Amino acid sequence: MDMEWPPLNYTGQIRVLHVDDNANFLEVARAMLTRQSDALDIVSVTDPTVVTDRLTEGDIECVVSDYDMGPIDGLELLREVREDHPDLPFILFTGKGSEEVASEAISAGVTDYVQKSGDSETFEMLENRIENAVDHARTENRLAYESSLLDTIFEQVPHHMYIKDAAGRHVRMSHAHVDDPEAAIGKTDRELYPGPHSEDTYADDMSVIETGEPIIHKEEQTIDEVGETYSFDHLEDNYEQDVVTDKERFNEWVLTSKVPWRDEDGDIVGLIGITFDISDRKHYEQSLERHTERLEQFLAEVAHDIRSPLQVASSNVALLRETGADDERLDAIERSHDRIAALADELGSFARHGDVDPTPEPVDLSEAVSEAWASHSTGEATLSVGDLPTVEADPTELNRLIDNLIDNAIDHAGSDVTVAVGPLDDGTGFFVADDGPGIPESDREGVFETGYTTAAKGTGLGLAIVETVADRHGWTVAVTESEAGGARFDISV
Repeated sequence: MDMEWPPLNYTGQIRVLHVDDNANFLEVARAMLTRQSDALDIVSVTDPTVVTDRLTEGDIECVVSDYDMGPIDGLELLREVREDHPDLPFILFTGKGSEEVASEAISAGVTDYVQKSGDSETFEMLENRIENAVDHARTENRLAYESSLLDTIFEQVPHHMYIKDAAGRHVRMSHAHVDDPEAAIGKTDRELYPGPHSEDTYADDMSVIETGEPIIHKEEQTIDEVGETYSFDHLEDNYEQDVVTDKERFNEWVLTSKVPWRDEDGDIVGLIGITFDISDRKHYEQSLERHTERLEQFLAEVAHDIRSPLQVASSNVALLRETGADDERLDAIERSHDRIAALADELGSFARHGDVDPTPEPVDLSEAVSEAWASHSTGEATLSVGDLPTVEADPTELNRLIDNLIDNAIDHAGSDVTVAVGPLDDGTGFFVADDGPGIPESDREGVFETGYTTAAKGTGLGLAIVETVADRHGWTVAVTESEAGGARFDISV
């Protein structure tokens, strides 16, 4: 047979097919060979014409055959076997023969030739030839498998891979992104790609080879100006197209890893490397950075512009107080001003420092709910507050969470809604519930998604903000049905 594919770790016996038209000799041979080695499993066959069919079972690793047999002799059998099994060990074991027979056997692809006799030394020699032949075949099979595997990797994987010797010369290069990998064999990066990039890559090669320290996921810019390339031929080929469609595209980037290549003694004999084109990712990151910068500038401007009209509004509230205007309404206006000022400060902080983690402190939840309720135009709506705990939270963000839940109740249940806020039964948080139409169970999973709304003038941001604030505090939010049949939001802190 041909060896197992993919090759296995051969640990069992060697199954040998012994072909001889003398059944008595087959019995003697079986006894002598198995006495010599328990690694051999002998299958005896007296009819050489059944051999090729027997080999299709795939378990035979060596054929031992007599020469002078009928209806076909050993050489004819050898030729038949070689048609389908060119690498299967085949040993001619015969008492008749000559140099001419031996020469013909060699020409037909025989593995070995042993002169038959009945003494133990002959069978010891045969056992030795069988084991050597099979060991060699197994080794060749493993090497063929590994070579095929390596060929497939270098020819099919769509990334730039290479193997270099101890001097940094290419031993092998993959086909990905390279028109003629054979042209690189025997050359260093400095010889292939003259320029500052190749000096850097060659220095990295030597560092890996000399120190044994790998380079993992190193980002490299491969093009600084028109026509200058590192190791991707296609970058130069596609340069004009990229530049014309996007002025930023001349910044090509790769992600490179290089590891030492060691021999069986552990000595470094070169390196193995792989390079990924990450230009698209880098361009996206650069674009995102530009958008972020513009957003931060916009937020800073908004925060600044809010403060001026807010100061005017606050001044007018002070003047109205002097006229004896309704203090309760003015208090509500001032609370709204304070909320707007806090949001402006938050925008300004974000613009200066980016997103920052909440700053938790003990907050009386009852007071937070009352303040949020007072900042709304609640009309005929009513609020019921239970015995609420003190929670560790960022006061401004907690206000946003409660504020948006109240907004959601008024928007969806109407101006006469009843809102209830109370502790969870297990004491792990609080709930906000209303007596409105509620949220169908099939829709509950999506209510926190940005843009989700059923209100005519809704933005779809309120509940998304609620979930975001909860996430930033490490809390969870779940939506269920209230006792009145409306919506209920459970916040576990």
